[in-house]
Amino acid sequence: MKKAIFRDLFIFALALIVAVQFWENNLLLTFLILSIYGIREYFWSEKGDNIVFVSGVIIGCSAEFIGTYLGVWTYAAAFFFNIPLWLPFAWGLVSVIIIRVSRPFVGE
Repeated sequence: MKKAIFRDLFIFALALIVAVQFWENNLLLTFLILSIYGIREYFWSEKGDNIVFVSGVIIGCSAEFIGTYLGVWTYAAAFFFNIPLWLPFAWGLVSVIIIRVSRPFVGE
C-alpha cells in the first residue's frame, strides 16, 4: 500500500515536471499526459479509475472554461475554449491520483 502511494506521487511529480517543461506545446504535452495516464492504467489499473478520470476531465474542464470565460484567469497557451488542450487530461490524471492516494487514509 505504501509503495502504491509513493508510485502515484511519483507519477504526479512526473506529470508536473512534464507540464512545466512543455506547457507551450499543447499537442506534445497532451500526448505526454495521456501517455503517462495510459502507462499508469496499463500497469496499475484499479476498478473505477477510468470513471474517475472521465469525471475529472469533465468537471475540471467545466471549471476551467467557466473561470476563463468569466475572466477570472487566462492561459498563455490557450488552445481549446480558452484553455490549453492538455489541461482537462491533467485534471483527469490528478483526479485519479488524488483518489488513489487518499484511499488508504479513509479506510478503503
